[in-house]
Amino acid sequence: MKYLSIILSIITMISCACSRLGGDSGTDSKPGGTSKPEATVERPYRLTVDGKPFLMLGSQLRMDFFHYLDHKGLDELDKYFELAASLNITVVQLAFCWSDVETEYDVYTDKTIRAYIDYCRKYDLKAEFLWFGSFMCGFSVEYYMPSYITEDDQTYLRYPINGWNGWEGWTYYLRPGSTALLERETKAIGKMMEFIDAYDCELGRPHTVIGIQVENEPDMLPNRHYSVLGKTSSDLWPSMLLHLEQTGKAVKQSPYDCYTRVNFTIDEGYAKWSEQVIKRGGIDYIGIDPYVSDVNRIGELITFLGSLDGNFPHIAENGGEFYNNDIMTLKALSMGGGYEVFEVVTTPDPQLKDYTLRGIYNPDFTPKGQTQRLIDAYAIFKGAWYDFATAPVENIHGFNLQKSEGSDNTSETASLISLSGASLRWTTSERGVAFAIEGKDYIILASTKADLFELARTPSSAETGRYNSEGEWIVENQVTLGASFKAEGGKVYRIKL
Repeated sequence: MKYLSIILSIITMISCACSRLGGDSGTDSKPGGTSKPEATVERPYRLTVDGKPFLMLGSQLRMDFFHYLDHKGLDELDKYFELAASLNITVVQLAFCWSDVETEYDVYTDKTIRAYIDYCRKYDLKAEFLWFGSFMCGFSVEYYMPSYITEDDQTYLRYPINGWNGWEGWTYYLRPGSTALLERETKAIGKMMEFIDAYDCELGRPHTVIGIQVENEPDMLPNRHYSVLGKTSSDLWPSMLLHLEQTGKAVKQSPYDCYTRVNFTIDEGYAKWSEQVIKRGGIDYIGIDPYVSDVNRIGELITFLGSLDGNFPHIAENGGEFYNNDIMTLKALSMGGGYEVFEVVTTPDPQLKDYTLRGIYNPDFTPKGQTQRLIDAYAIFKGAWYDFATAPVENIHGFNLQKSEGSDNTSETASLISLSGASLRWTTSERGVAFAIEGKDYIILASTKADLFELARTPSSAETGRYNSEGEWIVENQVTLGASFKAEGGKVYRIKL
């Protein structure tokens, strides 16, 4: 048995080495296939992971807060991932600091990477790593970087503005695009990607990490902080474009395949510069952090993001404190986009009590008034994920999206393209959130409440079920339905007419 284990270990190492070298096939050596958004006739762009459609339905864990402010070790994070999984999300966004991989000059570790991937695998979650490097909301934050960056202002150039002690150490303004800074940061990103690739290979290629967010709201430096620096926005953007291009390419040039993205705020100028970021390469797509509860505004932003050539439209962050994230999420999904909520749970640190208490859950892990509403909605979105991710946008019908707060009592009608305009009517008396998606020879529909669906004719067959992670429909029960029926809240129906 001992020798068998040794042989298997050698085979695994050879397999991983060959994967990184490309073997003898001459094909792309990256695992998992492309994760770059792909254009289709029916929608501007759809997201694929491992060569298959993927529904971006996520929420964020601010691991930096839990480590730095709450003093949690890597072995004390299980409850956060368990809580994230309870939301019925498909992907969790994990804050990952430069200092998590480079602890001091040229000293690198994969401990945090391995821990995060292990937690995600335990709870069947895909992960996006949010690279918290040189720029957080336009600022540079001591804790996020190895100490030599902050200590050496002669090598790592900064703007001559007095810094201050913030939540996570000394806060100041590094100069984006400066040669020495880019050299060190891109090297660290490369090491992070090497570690992700090596551990993914060791695990048999589950491809847990599907995307890397480069920096966090870096647009705030040129779009919001420019006056503090005595500059104009246009003065600062060229160097920020270079910085994002080079850090993004550090991910793309690694042996591990994943998409890159960046999140922008809705500060003035975001529309102008978003297109430039994508055109330069390195960053696959851009999402917006609007922090609004207006469902129509969400629709406008998804429309704008979808208009950018090559971009996958998504809301990268929106506040977990909003009571209508169920409605805003459905708005984004029904337009072919993605949606991610900030955040699963907020640190109890008193410094953040009044400023970023945005968690879906309270700091003590108790639910808020809107928590169950989001969980119920995400359960049916996830159950129907494959159709949300693949159907033409005109075949996705979301209900109760007319008002930001939703309607307690309302009826809405959709014309079904696949049935030559035959109507489907939905009625709620409990502020249900519902959808109907037209597939090739079926209709997927669901509501969060026991709402009424009225069809053009009696279904020839009907069943409840869900899609598994492979996009296969799993039948739970065969059911008999009339042309008019009350759906069981939380159940996903697949019917044929």
